[in-house]
Amino acid sequence: MSAASVFHEYQGRPVPQSYNAGFVALSCFVSLIGAASTLELISRRTGSKGLFNQMLLVSSAVTMGGISIWCMHFIGNTAINLANGEPELQIQYSSGFTAVSFFVPIVVLLAAFIAVGTNNAVSWRRVTAGGILCGAAICGMHYVGNASISNYICIYQPAYIVSAATISIITSTIALAIFFIFRAMWVTSWRKRTISAVVLAGAVSGMHWCAVVGTRYRLISIKSKDNKLSRTATVIVVICLSLAASAIMAGLAILRANNMRRSALRAQQITLAAAVFDKDGRILVDPDGVIPSTVMADSFLERNAKEGFTTAHPLFHWMFQASRNWSGISRLIDGMGHHLTQLPDSGYHGKGRHGIRLINDHGEILEGYDVVFRELFCLAAAALGNRLHEDLASVGLLWDQILPTGSGPSRAHERVDAEEGLGSQQGYALGSLIVLVRRVNTDSEAQRLISSGHCFADLRQVCDIIRCSMQIQSADFEAKLRDMASYATGQDRVPPGVHLGFFAIRPRVKLGFEVLVRKGSRHVLPSTTLPIKRFEPWQAEFLKQLHDLTVTKLLQSLRDDASNRSPRETEFALQLGDAVEALREFVQEPFFEDATFSPTIVRLSSRQGETFMIALRLVIPIHSVPSSPNCELVPLGFFRMRQVAERFQQCFIEGVHREFWPILKACGSHTDGSQDKSSGLSPKLRRFGSAETSTCSDSVQTSSTINLCSPDGGKRSQSIGTVDDIESDSREKSQQSPPSYGGIMVSQEITIKVERGNSYTGAYHQPTEIQNAGVIDTASTASGIQLKPMGHVGTNVQAGSWDETDDYKMGNILSFVDIFFGECISSR
Repeated sequence: MSAASVFHEYQGRPVPQSYNAGFVALSCFVSLIGAASTLELISRRTGSKGLFNQMLLVSSAVTMGGISIWCMHFIGNTAINLANGEPELQIQYSSGFTAVSFFVPIVVLLAAFIAVGTNNAVSWRRVTAGGILCGAAICGMHYVGNASISNYICIYQPAYIVSAATISIITSTIALAIFFIFRAMWVTSWRKRTISAVVLAGAVSGMHWCAVVGTRYRLISIKSKDNKLSRTATVIVVICLSLAASAIMAGLAILRANNMRRSALRAQQITLAAAVFDKDGRILVDPDGVIPSTVMADSFLERNAKEGFTTAHPLFHWMFQASRNWSGISRLIDGMGHHLTQLPDSGYHGKGRHGIRLINDHGEILEGYDVVFRELFCLAAAALGNRLHEDLASVGLLWDQILPTGSGPSRAHERVDAEEGLGSQQGYALGSLIVLVRRVNTDSEAQRLISSGHCFADLRQVCDIIRCSMQIQSADFEAKLRDMASYATGQDRVPPGVHLGFFAIRPRVKLGFEVLVRKGSRHVLPSTTLPIKRFEPWQAEFLKQLHDLTVTKLLQSLRDDASNRSPRETEFALQLGDAVEALREFVQEPFFEDATFSPTIVRLSSRQGETFMIALRLVIPIHSVPSSPNCELVPLGFFRMRQVAERFQQCFIEGVHREFWPILKACGSHTDGSQDKSSGLSPKLRRFGSAETSTCSDSVQTSSTINLCSPDGGKRSQSIGTVDDIESDSREKSQQSPPSYGGIMVSQEITIKVERGNSYTGAYHQPTEIQNAGVIDTASTASGIQLKPMGHVGTNVQAGSWDETDDYKMGNILSFVDIFFGECISSR
């Protein structure tokens, strides 16, 4: 039958129609590809601002409207065979309306995705609005697309129109709800994403085929080749767009796999990460739910079997101090990078820190390894700052713990297990993770980080994703994250007033000592507060009567000897007894009963006001393992360093410039044009260059402790931070005003004197000379404990285990730790 006869047969009447099953399946598959691409793209959108987020928004609308809806529509129409398959009577499209039908769903979906928003919290109003707009986009494109048919007039049945619209709106809303619920829960396994994509593609395909079944095609003309878009050309366009969607899916899959591979490699290296928290305690993560991180070094080279990269290591102490002095180090960053490029066979090209050769041909550690390791830390911190668009000064403070990372090959499926809510076993650690933490205090700063392609998430939702992706060996990683959040706020300080502390040290198997501290506040001793603001002289005399009493005898003395005391002494004894009981309940350790009382009063460093402490002291047996839920052990050297860190900052910066300037100068690096070429110090530090005014000279000592002195009643000069003669102290404070030093740092040497005899005389006498006394050694290099007899009663004690160079003599700055440590050792 000729085309003309067929035309005359069906002209003005609906033609018979049938469907090609292959094209029907292909249309559904194309819709699924487009929907999956859309959800992958929109899941990476972290905010409404920023070029990155705007590109993701537009790309999501294009993949959904242009591929999942538009391509599906035209492939679906290709599956329609009209008039028993006569070629001249198949559907023909108008170019103008076809182009319009492409942009209609994209514009509507832009509004839909904007309405849905990017917040992690599921808003049902937004999801419903997005579902309605998405369903409208599907329906609108379908009927605009049908309007581009030039050789037929479509006849619609109202019931099918309503059904198709209902299917598209309800199913789209369900798909978006499922997707955003999973996203809010940070459930990102491919199984869960596939469910959302199938439901969303079902909305498109279901609406289309419901509408097609209710449509009849009335023939008005035969296909013409003039100014008409052929069926073949339409299929070609659809295929190209579908391939583009497939490329997007493949690219995102490759990117995700590459990120997981890099995370696995980093888990076996020393990695520096950034933990940024907002005001609500949420943590900053990328779209995959992982915190920003970068490799600092491939490994840490140990010089001996006792050395390891722990919080007790001097290099970690240096990094801890450096993170609190970024402003003084930032000008050296370029020079550090230039220095690494000068290392032989370094492989350093300014962007990465891989391939730096730290061992020479003889198997020996590179000369200046400590300097190189410090530079790697500073450059890694600068790289994190660049990634977050932050200055180095704002990149954060180093957290006071090191997390072990990496394990054997059995971790391949652990991320999926975490997303499914399954647990995992802890394996052998191969790497280390150190973390810079900070808190975002303003909404504008948080919005800027979100605009850069990150988002803030609740800790409980992403803790397992972070742990599994970075292979962190921690049984309770969520608690670690909350510890970081608390650390970032900086609110865990000892309040002003008078405190009773528990100073308990335990020898370490390898080297040095550990000290018992509050869990989560590792720079604070376990302590309880007394209801007084400061000690009066009569209270100090009263405390001397309790010297070296164990806890049991101390409580018995405080409770039972009330008849020989004045009313105020009785009240003070009850207050002290209550404080001991409260401290015992807080510590919850059997060895607490073996502690002895020290009447020595020390002043703690505090910005909020005067803070004083007396303590119960104890040397814990080396075989004892603390089990208190409120306390933990940390290296004594690290704990001591934190007590003097604030007073050490200027000295530290000067030491950094003195150490690095010759190296950077030798490499031909100029870090600051205003620096003094002769001394290598910045103008801010130039006045500290000579030995006479250096804050790091051997005699530089500042103290927050009390002098333990001989029983002589002579006078002595008052020292900084000394709680000695309380009445004269307050009187002199009211009469004196702080001197002006014209910007010159003034040093003061403080000698700590320990006197032991047949009877204890306390710490409040004023000696006229030093005799038969032990002096706490402040040498710059120490390892463990050094006991040096001086006369018949002296003991020279040095706390901790640190190994500082001449540029970083923190050992010269004394703290209350040295006092209590000396008493612990002397009492054994």
